[in-house]
Amino acid sequence: MDRQGKEHIQGILSRQIDAVFFDLDGTLINSSKDIAISANYALEKLGFPKLAEEEIVKHIGYGGENLLRNILPVNNENILKEAVKIFREYYFSNPAIYTKPYELIPEILESLKKQGRKIAVITNKYYDISKEILEKLDIFQYIDLLLGGDSVKNKKPNPEPVLKAMEILNVKTPVIIGDSETDVKSGKDAGIKTVLVEYGFGKVDLARSFNPDFIVKNTKELRELLCE
Repeated sequence: MDRQGKEHIQGILSRQIDAVFFDLDGTLINSSKDIAISANYALEKLGFPKLAEEEIVKHIGYGGENLLRNILPVNNENILKEAVKIFREYYFSNPAIYTKPYELIPEILESLKKQGRKIAVITNKYYDISKEILEKLDIFQYIDLLLGGDSVKNKKPNPEPVLKAMEILNVKTPVIIGDSETDVKSGKDAGIKTVLVEYGFGKVDLARSFNPDFIVKNTKELRELLCE
C-alpha cells in the first residue's frame, strides 16, 4: 500500500466514511481448513476422490453450492444437490474447528467501533452459520449488521447486499473490504469505495482487474488504512 493511498483513505474516513463493510471468509476469518474438510467429506461420501485444500480454497467466496459445482468431477444437478446437502450438514456441525480471525482483526474492529463507525459483514455464506462462527470467535459483538447470502435475493457480486446494508444502517458513504472480485464489483456497482485485501482466498489478478480503490497486502496494512 503506497503512502499516498493510505493518507487519502484516512482523510476519507475522518471526513466522510460512516461505515465499513467487510467480507467474511478470506477477509475477517481464515476458514479454509474447515471448508476444505467439509467439501472433501461430501466428495468422499459420494464416492469421489478428495482434493488438496489449496485446490478447494480457489473456489471459496462464491457460496457453498458454487464451490461444489466447481470441484465435483461430474456435471449432474442431482449429484450437486446431494453434495450440497452433505456439505452443509457436516459444515454446520463443524463450522469453526480450525477457523480463526486473521491477526489484528479483533483489534481493527474494536478500533473502528471506538471511532464510531458502523460495521457490517456482507458474505455469500448462509446467515445462520456466519453468525455462529462470528459468535464462536468472539467478534460478533462488534458487528452492527450481518447479511448472508440468504439475506438477499441477489448475492455478491450483485450490488444488492451493499445497497441493503446502506439502507438498513442509514449510511451514505461506506467502504467495502474483501479479498475477491465479487466484493470489488459489488462495491463499485453500488457506487462506494472498495478495498482489496491480498491475504485471503481470492484470485488477486482477477480482483485487481476490477480496479479496487485501494489494495492492502496484510492486516497490518489494513489497520494502518482504517485506524486513526
